[in-house]
Amino acid sequence: MAHSAADHRQYIIGIDIGGTNCRIGGIYPDLEFAGQVKKYNSRTLFHTDEPEKVLIGIIDDFIRANPEGAPAGICIGFPGTVNKAKDTVISCPNLLAFTNRNIAGPLGERFHIPVVAEHDVLLLLSYDMKLLGIEDADCIVSFYQGTGLGNGIYIHGRFLDGKNGVSGELGHIPVYGKTDPCPCGNTGCAELYCSGRALERLRDTFFPEIPLESVFSYYDSRPQLHEFIDCMAMAFATEINILDPDYIILAGGVIQMKDFPCDDLCRRIRHYARKPYPAQTLCFKKGSNHPFAGILGAGVYMWNRL
Repeated sequence: MAHSAADHRQYIIGIDIGGTNCRIGGIYPDLEFAGQVKKYNSRTLFHTDEPEKVLIGIIDDFIRANPEGAPAGICIGFPGTVNKAKDTVISCPNLLAFTNRNIAGPLGERFHIPVVAEHDVLLLLSYDMKLLGIEDADCIVSFYQGTGLGNGIYIHGRFLDGKNGVSGELGHIPVYGKTDPCPCGNTGCAELYCSGRALERLRDTFFPEIPLESVFSYYDSRPQLHEFIDCMAMAFATEINILDPDYIILAGGVIQMKDFPCDDLCRRIRHYARKPYPAQTLCFKKGSNHPFAGILGAGVYMWNRL
């Protein structure tokens, strides 16, 4: 949607709710920030039975602190699944207060502007697509390797959400022969073997003397790390073989770590990709590591929606 010069003081309130930190900021249509981004501790902030009231409080504070503009909409990214109507969080394992809560309804009533609840990965993908100039592509898959395995899919001009709003749960495809229990309730999920949590367990078990942030500096001499990367490559190639995407975005805390073997990951993905296509034409892109990517993505997503 085009925006006129008259509405340049309007901004989107973007809220990025992580398991550890919650950030709130304002985003103008040109992706400049309105005022200062405010950071809170998620566990302290949402240790409550009424998280929507807490959100109303921090949004009120933000609007008061930025009187020179006016909010045009609110977009909130959650580290969990959101329903197809984009108003209710279905499951939020790291912040249980949000599970089965309608968030958009109470906020819309209070502020009288459009409110959207969305899976945080799709907001990161919105920002990366804008940043990389690939918004016109037919199919994009993104893998955000952080504490868990985040996965966003953009196809035929829209984000894939599925019948219930929970598509893209690549971290919960089962791995043959594995029976370890996953917090999701199933067993043997891929996320147990190739996520930030899995990397931490690997380090604690096999080389506790190495600081976590430096583990990939020892990649060549640690077969366990090769297995970790191999598991990532298998999971990613599974989706790539199904969707044959134009672009593959690789991002997230694990992939941004010092000495992460990105070339080897891409080589292994090509190895598992079907020959000759899509293997021969895979196009990898590095995603942003901007600390406020979730807020910026909320702005891109919501301005596109309004």
